[in-house]
Amino acid sequence: MSHWLASNGYRCGASRLGTRPEIDLEATAVFGQRRLIVDCRGELGLDVGQDPWMEITQAFFYLIQDSEMPDETAQVSLALPDTSDFRRRMAGMKEFCLRQGVTVFWVAENGQVRQWDPNISTASGARALP
Repeated sequence: MSHWLASNGYRCGASRLGTRPEIDLEATAVFGQRRLIVDCRGELGLDVGQDPWMEITQAFFYLIQDSEMPDETAQVSLALPDTSDFRRRMAGMKEFCLRQGVTVFWVAENGQVRQWDPNISTASGARALP
């Protein structure tokens, strides 16, 4: 995610050095003061007992908390693997994310990053960012 942001006009801080330990990545737009706070979630290893629903629940807990911060320059976002499993788990959350101002990035195995488009239905998926 940090490589993609850097190639799209953001200056990225070191991972896990955000203002809170739950923030995986902070990035600031090169031409402006917009700051992205990114909670990055990866594929889960079910063999080691990770609960995929707990991962999404925890991510939303932090997103809601971060979206209530008084910092108007911060854009709260979530980066998820672009897999059918994660899309299924997030299927009912698009409208909530749009209302809360949470940007959802879908990261494919090949590094391509896409974002939910408010004008495309959830079933259609995502569009590439400019």
